[in-house]
Formats: sequence, C-alpha cells, structure tokens
Amino acid sequence: MEIFDYIGAIFSVSNLTVLILATAGGLILGALPGLSPTMAVALLIPFTFQMDAATGLVLLGAVYTATVAGGAISGILVNIPGAPANIATVLDGHPMAKKGKATQALHFCFISSFVGGIIGVLVLIFFTPPLAKLALRFGPSEMFWMAIVGVTVIGTLGSKSVVKGLFSGVLGLWISTIGISPIFGESRFVFTDHLTGGVHIVVALIGLFAVPQIYQLLVTSRQKSSGGLFATEKTSLLSSIRYNLSRFKALTIGTLSGVIVGIIPGAGGQIAGLVAYDQVRKFSPDASKFGHGEPDGVIAAESANNAMVGPSLVPLLTLGIPGSPTAAVLLGGLLINGLFPGPDLFTVHAQVTWTFIGSLLVAQVFMLIIGLALSRSSSYWVMRVPSQYMAAAVTVLAVFGTYSIQNSYSDVVLMLVLGSLMYVLNKYGFSAAPIVLGIILGPIAEDNFSMGKMIADVGDGALPYFLTGSVNLVLIFVCVVSIGYSVWVEIKQRRQVAPGMKRSAPGTRVAAIGAFIASLVVWGMVMSADGSQAYDFPFLLAVLMFAFAAILLIDTLRMWARQKSGPGLVEWSDLGMGIAVIVGYLLIMQTSGFYLASWIAFSAIVLFYTTDINRQKTTRIVLVSLGFMTAIYVLFSLSLRVITPGFF
Repeated sequence: MEIFDYIGAIFSVSNLTVLILATAGGLILGALPGLSPTMAVALLIPFTFQMDAATGLVLLGAVYTATVAGGAISGILVNIPGAPANIATVLDGHPMAKKGKATQALHFCFISSFVGGIIGVLVLIFFTPPLAKLALRFGPSEMFWMAIVGVTVIGTLGSKSVVKGLFSGVLGLWISTIGISPIFGESRFVFTDHLTGGVHIVVALIGLFAVPQIYQLLVTSRQKSSGGLFATEKTSLLSSIRYNLSRFKALTIGTLSGVIVGIIPGAGGQIAGLVAYDQVRKFSPDASKFGHGEPDGVIAAESANNAMVGPSLVPLLTLGIPGSPTAAVLLGGLLINGLFPGPDLFTVHAQVTWTFIGSLLVAQVFMLIIGLALSRSSSYWVMRVPSQYMAAAVTVLAVFGTYSIQNSYSDVVLMLVLGSLMYVLNKYGFSAAPIVLGIILGPIAEDNFSMGKMIADVGDGALPYFLTGSVNLVLIFVCVVSIGYSVWVEIKQRRQVAPGMKRSAPGTRVAAIGAFIASLVVWGMVMSADGSQAYDFPFLLAVLMFAFAAILLIDTLRMWARQKSGPGLVEWSDLGMGIAVIVGYLLIMQTSGFYLASWIAFSAIVLFYTTDINRQKTTRIVLVSLGFMTAIYVLFSLSLRVITPGFF
C-alpha cells in the first residue's frame, strides 16, 4: 500500500504534536454546546496558514474526528448533544448517566467511536474508487428521500407516540423553511425581524436541548438543592472494554450504517447515528429497553457517527463533493493549500494526501486514550456540581455558544424562545430530537425537492421522477418499514394494558388539540402565498402536518373516556424566578455588555436557587461566578475571537 511509503511523515515531531493537541482540543470543543465539528474546523482553518499543507490538514482532520466523539460528553452528562451527530447518543446515553452509569456510557462512547473510526478510515484507504462511483448515483430525488428517511427514523424513535414523533419531525422541516427561500429568494413566514435570517441549525440544537435542561435543573435544585445532578457508580475500564467488544451486533450495525451514510454527499453524522440507532433497536429482542439506558443504543450511535468520518472524505477527495458539512469546510482547507480534488491528490500531492489520511488513523488512537481519561474524571468535574450552578453555567454557555455562530442577538432570542416552547412540548409527550433533525435536514430535503421538481417538469412529471428508480424505491421501502414497525410496536404495547384499567395519558387532549390548531395556522399561512413556487415544499409539509394532527386528534377522541387528566405544569411555580432572571439577562446584555450581564445572571440564578443562604455561601457564589466568567472570556474572546456588543 502506498500509505506505508509516507508513514514516517505522520510520526514526525511536528505532526505528532499537532495530532495530540488537536485531538485533546477537539474533544473539549466538541463537548461545548454550539461548537459543532463544522464550526470547530472552520475556526481553525486560519491557524493552518502558517503551517505546511500536510500539517495543516493533520490539524483539521484530528479536530474533525475528535469533535464528533467529544459531542457525546455533554450529551451523556447533561442531555445536551454537543453536535447534531450526537443526537442519537443522547437517547440512551443520558438515561444511563441518570442511573449512575455516566462513566460507563462515556467508556462505550469512546471505545465504539474508536472501532467505528478505524474501520471508516480503512474504508477510505482501500475502497475509495468504488465508493466514489456509488456516491455519484445519488441525485436530487435520492437525496430528498434520504432526508425523509432521517426524519422518519427519528420521528418513530423520539416519542412514545409514533404520530407525535412524525408530527414533530414535519414541524422541524417547516421551521427550516422560515426565512428567505434559498432557490427563489422569497421571504417566507417572517412575522418578526428576529426571523429574517431563518432558524440556524445550531441555534435550534442549543435551544431545543439546552433550555429545557436548564429549566429541569432549576426545578431539581428547588426540590433538592444540596446534591449534584445524580449519583455515579465506579466502573472498571476493562469490564467496559470487554462488554463493548462483546456487543458485536451493535458495533457492526453502527459501523456499516456510518460507512454507507458517510459516502452519500451531504448526509452527515446525524443521519448515520440515527439510522444505526433505529436498526439496532429493530434487531434487538427487547426494543422497549431503548430510550431507558440501553448500552447498545450508545454503542451503535457512536460507532456510526465516527465510522462516517472516513467515508465522508471519499467523494470529497475523488470528486470534490463533500460527504458531510464538515467535509465541505475541509474542502476549503484543501483549496487554500492549492490542493484540488481528483487524481492529482494521489499522484502529484501523494505525500500530503497519504499523510493526512494516515493521521486520521493515529488520531483515533489518541481520541481513545484522551477520551477514556476524561471519562474517569467525569464524576468529579460534572456530576458533583450542584444543580443550580450547572443551570447557571449551561445558561451562559448556551447564550455565548449561540451568539458566536453568527454574532447575532436575534439568534439568542430565538434559542431561548424555542427552548421554552420545547419545555412545554416535552410535558405533552413531544420530543426535541425529531424537531431538531427536521430543521437540520429541511434544507437538504427542500433544495433537492425543488431541483427534482424542475427536472421532472421537463420530463415525465414529479411522481415518476420521485417514485421510480432502484435507490428511490429502497429508501421509500425503508421509510414504510420504519413507520410500520413502530406503529405495530405501539399497538402491541397498547393491547398489553389490562382491559379494565384506565390509561393515564397526561396532556394527551391538550397535545392533540394544540397540534391540530398549529397545523391549521401553518396551512393558513401557506394558502395565503398565492401559489408561489417558493411555497411548494411548505405546502407539502402543511398537508402532512394536518394529516398527522388529525390522526392524533381522532385517536384522542376515540380514547377520551379511558383517559385521565394529567397533572398541570406544576413546575412553573419553581421556575418563576429563573425565568425572570433569564428574561432580564436578555434585556440588559446588549447595553451592559455580555460579560457583565452574564456574571449578574449566573450569580442571580445560583443565589435565588440556593437554600439557607449565608455569608460563606454568598462568598463562594461570587468567587465561582467570577472564575467561570474568566474562563468564558478566555475561551470566547481570547481564543475564538468572538466580539460581543456592550461596553464590557
């Protein structure tokens, strides 16, 4: 193999130093909500200007690999995925942590990421030419159905009700259409200036996952202010390795899913993890364990999103077509160094290319070692933090992480509004994961739907174009099977309820009526567009939303007599002060400055939610808040160069 001719360059002092530092930094960046792999790689491209081409690509490749795995840290520990690729990991990773198995969950994360990552890079090395040909078979119709598969899979997994999950997924797709149409340039659903730029993916990710978690932490701190988030159990690393490697089926399904999805241009790690999670759940003898702390869910999801990294570079290096959003940023790194995708990369620039690819293998080893070291200390640096301190820290991190995306105050407002609505929706059985994935995959689905429709209009029409072809039929079959299987499981679970028992379905009536009203509102906005082509895709979504809402309402009415009214949102009495602080934080941050406002908000949240306050506790609050804000200043202002408004 040609790679062995350049193995010495990989282990040079400069490249090895960059690999270690980039892997450690990537794990930390990946764990911060808002700093996705794409953003991390983009932020580091300027640092490569002073490096030679090989070292610069080694830096970017190591950060790419590490941030994908690092995003699972915050997902497992505080239920906030560091990146879209880690959404599936949260479904079982955080429940494991709540059972005291946080360290074990992190062990599984890094071990399975290592296995998947190594195999993914080997696929990149050995199978680049044939996989590049397969990637070319995905046109607009295939990419449209690929996006729909992703939403369908998570829609049937993210909620106990299949209909609620699918409604949530379609709602996310609709949210993605807010703003300016990328193809027709027309403004859609913009009823406030804050929506002019649409809803950014990372804004939605932070808002829908982080803000409900903040509110839950505040409720927890009011109910039990002395403890940390949850207890932890000691876990042997060797036992975790043995168990992880024994889960051959989960590792195989995850790795294969990551490889297949990785080579599809534009799909990304979020689809890989969700497809793997869905498949391992379907092949499990007891699917009911998933969502409640099933290790196979973590193993499959993390092996998939890391196995995706190598194959996502196949179409990039051979055809110039990125296999993921982060690979698209890497393409910029290649072009900046005068490297153009194609045969020349493996002939004229063979040393640079093979050094880069080889470094991805070595990066997997460093990611495993450093990640396992972080896992051992997780119970000390997160688990023992009192809930009110964690809530305050996550609030500030969410605000800075959101603002740093586009330096937009509107993004911060949208993040908090979306998150507050999600907290209410959670109470009525809706899940954040389908909504987030809908927002992520919405642009992919709409762009390819619009392009496919244009192609179909000069051919045989839209229906034959989207409903024929071997790849299309396979993807449609996957959608139907995914929905059908989930409906069958839900019906089976309903029948297991004793005939004489009343089903307790808290908030089901309110959820059904609210979903139906929301679908009517969306329908009305779409129909007022006077037939503009920019509303073709939103019209399709409005039809689906109305259909799912109607099914949910009919089901609710049918079971009305057997349902008991659920409890109200009693937590609002515990959240009043926290919400007031956060609203005040929003109002003063632009005038008083982000750092001063953040320090005040951090201190106020901890102060109001700490019982038996005294001089010693007050002093500790002041010192901790000052130390935390100093770390935030070093990270965002000095390291990432985020410019915030205000005089301080």
